[in-house]
Amino acid sequence: MNPNLLCVIPHGAKRPLMLDNVPVSPDPNAGPFLITSSRSLLWVERAFETGFLRVAVRQIGAQDLYGDLIAEIAREGSDREWGNVVEPTPDGIAAGLAHLEYYGLPEPTLLYGESFDIGVAPDMERVPVSWLPPSWGVLVPDREYVGTVYLFGEGFVGAIVHNPSRGVVVLKGEG
Repeated sequence: MNPNLLCVIPHGAKRPLMLDNVPVSPDPNAGPFLITSSRSLLWVERAFETGFLRVAVRQIGAQDLYGDLIAEIAREGSDREWGNVVEPTPDGIAAGLAHLEYYGLPEPTLLYGESFDIGVAPDMERVPVSWLPPSWGVLVPDREYVGTVYLFGEGFVGAIVHNPSRGVVVLKGEG
């Protein structure tokens, strides 16, 4: 059972201020990407022509970062009408699963907060997580598709979400 939102890559104790040349798709239509910046999160519409981005390293810890990433993906997904933010109901989950299936992403995992009603979801892998608001859930496919978090110790991380519009469905409950 994987409670992580992203693929985790430990990087040891040496901590840079920025990760340069983080590979992403050079396709101009692949974005937007959500990355860590020096103080918060930043949306980047497209990669450099060579298919790379720069990602800031900051002290927050991966578990705290995941909650911030999901809140930002939910906000942006609603604003841009990506169809990846749904209610935590049987119909909402069916719509979320259809969203992932449309992009060829079968067999997602349901990550859920402490008061999320897992009974509304069909039979699938389910993992409780502490980093989501209690009534929220998230449907995610293979974490390598979703993005990467680089761990440097002492709570320092750098992260990139490769596919926030396609590979993350937020089941947004109250609160």
